[in-house]
Amino acid sequence: MNISTEQGLTNEERALIRLAGQFAREFAVLPQLHPADKQEVAFHVHALARVVGMRAAHRAHPDIVPNRSGTPI
Repeated sequence: MNISTEQGLTNEERALIRLAGQFAREFAVLPQLHPADKQEVAFHVHALARVVGMRAAHRAHPDIVPNRSGTPI
């Protein structure tokens, strides 16, 4: 794991966000089952990216974005 005191996303965090994007692109080529499918996938991909992005926010501003687990990231 790439634990860093630098601001921004680690290589592993960037890879996770890219993976979520890849999922969305691959899902988009499947036949549509429900009219909301693509919008739902986009919503959840963005939510995953926000969760990962909060890690960088914590490293940059631990006083504003606390680490509730107690495990250094």
